[in-house]
Amino acid sequence: MFSRLDLRGARAIVTGASSGIGHALALRLAEQGVRLVLASRNQERLDALAASIRQRGGEAHVVTTDVADAAQRAHLVEAAVAALGGLDILVNNAGVGAKGPFAEASEDRLRRIFEVNFFGCTELTRLAIPHLQHGRNPMMVNISSILGKRSIPNMAEYCASKFALQGWAEALRAELALNGIHVLVVCPGTIETEFHAHLLEDRPTRRWRSRGMTADRCAAIVVAAMRARRNEIVVTAGAKALAWLNRISPRLVDWMMVRFARRR
Repeated sequence: MFSRLDLRGARAIVTGASSGIGHALALRLAEQGVRLVLASRNQERLDALAASIRQRGGEAHVVTTDVADAAQRAHLVEAAVAALGGLDILVNNAGVGAKGPFAEASEDRLRRIFEVNFFGCTELTRLAIPHLQHGRNPMMVNISSILGKRSIPNMAEYCASKFALQGWAEALRAELALNGIHVLVVCPGTIETEFHAHLLEDRPTRRWRSRGMTADRCAAIVVAAMRARRNEIVVTAGAKALAWLNRISPRLVDWMMVRFARRR
């Protein structure tokens, strides 16, 4: 019978832990006995989350971090290793988006999204790898998006950052396997989070009409995938349907996206 990975005692960094999937995932990992370092820009929320975890008998440390800042990334890894005595898991969850036609946006919008979603993730990972190499059942978890498999109009920069993350993770999976480090990519569909409330820019566009999965349910699925050492998962029925339809009939999906783009 297949034996699932025991996460008890694992030492982990979770970025973007102050809300949404990161917040829910931190709570779920704490239930598994994972020792946590929580990172995001919102210290007040991180402190509240850490207090909740400690009240339940877990271990959580707070390191306020903007992953787009090189010095803060370095401090996060150093602080985590000092607090936990090493590192076994890195969860790259921090992310940001924007809505509106690409042609009407500034270069700054594109660069900020890539600095957080891609470079923040890749460069934090570069710093973490030397420590993960000495970890127990080391693992990296990248929270991507179904939009890293199929783009939609009016979120071109966000989609591009997730496509880049997907390609980078697939290459890194083979490279890090040589060091025993596993790579899991998570591609959620619509999840009930504060993502749209924190957009860098939100120009009037038509929104997808779909009911989202709770962040807690998504986190439970991610933890199960971590324990099973899955390479990639697509979360939510809608995301799976989009991936399937795009695979068998990409021209149909292209037509659907054009119609969607016209209904601004």
